Amino acid sequence: MSDYITTRAGVIVPATAFEEVVSKLPELREIATIDRDYTKAFFGATLQNDDDTLISRGRGKGLKIYDELERDAHAYAMLQKRKLAVVARNLVIQPASDDEQDKKAADFVSETLAAIQFDRICVDLLDATNKGFSVGEVMWAVRPSGVLGVDAVVPRDLIARNQRRFTFGKTRDEKSGEHPLRLLTRENMLDGVELPDRKFIVHRFGAKDGSPFGLGLGNRLFWPVFFKRQGIGFWLTFCDKFGAPTAIGKYPRGANAGEQSKLLQALRAIANDVGIIVPDGTDIELLEASRSGSIDTYERLARYMDEQISVCVTGETMSTSAQGAGLGSGQANVHNEVRTEVAKADADLLADTLSTLVAWIVDYNLPGARYPKVLRNFEEQEDLNARAERDERIAGLGFEPDDDYILKVYGPGWRRKAPGTFPPVTPPLFAEGANPQLDANRASQEAMAGAAAAFSEKYASLVGARIEEIVAALEESGDLVTFRERLPELLKAAPSKEMVDALARAGFAANLNGRTDRTRP
Repeated sequence: MSDYITTRAGVIVPATAFEEVVSKLPELREIATIDRDYTKAFFGATLQNDDDTLISRGRGKGLKIYDELERDAHAYAMLQKRKLAVVARNLVIQPASDDEQDKKAADFVSETLAAIQFDRICVDLLDATNKGFSVGEVMWAVRPSGVLGVDAVVPRDLIARNQRRFTFGKTRDEKSGEHPLRLLTRENMLDGVELPDRKFIVHRFGAKDGSPFGLGLGNRLFWPVFFKRQGIGFWLTFCDKFGAPTAIGKYPRGANAGEQSKLLQALRAIANDVGIIVPDGTDIELLEASRSGSIDTYERLARYMDEQISVCVTGETMSTSAQGAGLGSGQANVHNEVRTEVAKADADLLADTLSTLVAWIVDYNLPGARYPKVLRNFEEQEDLNARAERDERIAGLGFEPDDDYILKVYGPGWRRKAPGTFPPVTPPLFAEGANPQLDANRASQEAMAGAAAAFSEKYASLVGARIEEIVAALEESGDLVTFRERLPELLKAAPSKEMVDALARAGFAANLNGRTDRTRP
């Protein structure tokens, strides 16, 4: 049997055939694993976070220095803006297919997430944006389900845990392909303890070289916040030095130590008291500090660092500025679009992480069903004012929208107006007997109304092609300025003979009718 090989499935195949098949397959194993990386330091069976800012500035605090960044008002506001830009969007649960089982799974997941504080959970997981990774512990419970009609295993909460309490195993798990999360405890603070399956969720941001620790914005935010704090410290010293004068006390020669001490106390009291008393012969002067040149250096430094913080977190600055080309300007709108794109990217990354939780929920309760997707809706609503203005311009060219268009664009609640009619002409109540003149006027008006109605029915066939040509030119122009320049050329074209004849006949009929009315007694 040396010429045969038994596979893992228990099938006996010729060795030569097996080797030929294997030689044609791609390499399925991971070669450049982290545990083989000579640039990383390892202690025991776990990985170390190689964030250089943590290594150089952590000083035993570790990720806590990134928590301290949020003590800066501007940094905290920008990080919150980035998180809330995600949860402000409506949640969408998309079934995997139109299959009834898959739709049922989507309804069940929607019911489950609606029963917990899902937006708060998302904000907690988005803490990875600052620190590189975040950890949430799933608290499972058995509760009745309206969708399933029976008790179901569902998460009743997902509790955010401090990242400093966790580390990652050096070797990837064969089943999940991830570096296993390990909990650091009092008993095992080096390697940590193994955690149960389907209990913890890890959200990562900015991971490089497959590092499970990720690389958050705190790595970039640390220095702008640090320089800003140092600058404000110097600014306060500047204000203390140049904001108030320095008091100088002069005592006479021969004054003893007690008299000198009293004078010094009097100088210190100047900063707080309205008035002071000093012995006769003692002289006190106020020395004003003089400075030339710009005095707003520290303020400009702080504002510059705030701009760097804004760029780092949201990718733009103008959505938070009301100066010059700030809020309300075209540039600010462009910057706001950049911020929206960043929020959408965060939502997509978070959806990938939450897909793990969704898979657990479905596997526990609807095994075999395909997993629905949990997304955020970033589709912008159309500006109906702009659409209405465009429709009004097109209507001025002789077109009108149908009922389906109105319902689709503007929604329900609209109905078409009744067509206008000429009110009947009645003789005055004080008139005696018949009034031939009024009868003649009524007949003339009815004849004109009938002629106008007949002409309007032929309007589309007479000028429809011309109107379509003008509308096509409007769409090709792209803007009204170009269209206005092209309009004279379009109007130079001679009208069709059919339209000229119809207008001539209508004009002749109107002229004849007017002459008849004039000669009628």
